[in-house]
Amino acid sequence: MAVTKLWPVKTNLRGVIHYAENPEKTRNPAYTPEQVQALADVLSYAKDEEKTERAFFVEGIHCNPETAREQFVTVKAQFGKEDGIQAYHGYLSFKHDEVTPEQAQQIGMEFAERVWGKRFQVVVTTHLNTKHLHCHFVINSVSFVDGKRLANDEKAWFKFRHVADEICRAHGVSVIEHPERNREPEYFAMQTRAGKPTRQTLLKAALDEALRTAQSWAELSHILRGMGYTVNRNPNRKYVTVLPKGAKQPIRLYRLGEEYTESRIEERFAENRSKVQMQTFQKRTVRFRQYNLPTRGTRLRKKGGLYGLYLYYCYRLGSFQPYKARANHRLHPLLRADLMRLDELTAQTQLLGRAHISTSEELFAYKAKAEGEIETLLADRKHLRNEIRREGQTDAMLSEAKERISSITARLKDLRKEVRLCEGIAERSGVLQEKVQAILTEEHKMNGKEWKEHEQRR
Repeated sequence: MAVTKLWPVKTNLRGVIHYAENPEKTRNPAYTPEQVQALADVLSYAKDEEKTERAFFVEGIHCNPETAREQFVTVKAQFGKEDGIQAYHGYLSFKHDEVTPEQAQQIGMEFAERVWGKRFQVVVTTHLNTKHLHCHFVINSVSFVDGKRLANDEKAWFKFRHVADEICRAHGVSVIEHPERNREPEYFAMQTRAGKPTRQTLLKAALDEALRTAQSWAELSHILRGMGYTVNRNPNRKYVTVLPKGAKQPIRLYRLGEEYTESRIEERFAENRSKVQMQTFQKRTVRFRQYNLPTRGTRLRKKGGLYGLYLYYCYRLGSFQPYKARANHRLHPLLRADLMRLDELTAQTQLLGRAHISTSEELFAYKAKAEGEIETLLADRKHLRNEIRREGQTDAMLSEAKERISSITARLKDLRKEVRLCEGIAERSGVLQEKVQAILTEEHKMNGKEWKEHEQRR
């Protein structure tokens, strides 16, 4: 079963094990340290001797694996394309005990030759450190033939995977006939399993609420617009997308699941149209007035200062209602995005209350005090570590010193966390104030509009 994947290398690649040997001796001054390290990391990871075991399983196409990084850099410099994506890193994985290392390397070389070998430099390796043998590919992002960047079919997995399947079948290796595409990213899946809101879960809740009554796309767009979402159903576009207010990247509806595809939504429209809607023949003439009674929110706003601002903001987010399920899709669009940062906002609010901070001056004074304590503790810990290294220390003295070091380290962890919280408060307080003011202004206008309509109907 062959599995393929390809992703760009822009900065340091996470998960690499070893860095390149002596990067200072071979560094090109035209590159930033991050770009040089990115190439070094990915090439070093692909050629790791602990995984490849033999030099036979490290080969290059139009380059020497030992000097591949320098050759990649030379081609980029030749065409003046040192910036941007430095390389592409991909893999081809096989089912357990289905191929030998020699066969895996041969398949990898054939695949790389057919997909990239005519125009690009490629390093091909086979890793033997896991049950599933897998080939790694490191492709230069700039062609040595014409200086053009790798693009289109050369980096489109859903197109070049057919080449991998064809080669694997020729070698008698099984392939995935119907690969799962557009799967929910693992990060969002983890957040959902943990019960935390994500952009996807909030949009699903809003769609479910809107689809309870909507009978057409126009009605759905109108209802979602009131919740802070913009529906784009342009006939010139392939997919229906929804853009949350304040977001830059829209969400394709079909990515939310089978219940939110375009065909399924139209079925739900038809179900709503078939429902019998009962209503009275005589219109109601008596309307009840809505009085603005004091709430917990108004009491929190009276506290004032940074602490009052954070308390009121957390109240609007619903964090003070642990026994009542929150309708997250009914939150104001400006608040909805901060649901993903609720833990951080709660920690900042607790710090403001615990330290009795109400103004920016008190916040910066508290931060300076914490930073001063950190410097003192660092000096004390350094002194204790030097004491441990001295000769003539008894076991009791060593044990006491180590306990003090542990307590200092724990205290430093708490202080550094508080410093980060202070920095977050200083950066976010102005934004929160603007959001609260915008929400209150909008609610005031809506209340005035509703009151005017109510008086006209009377």
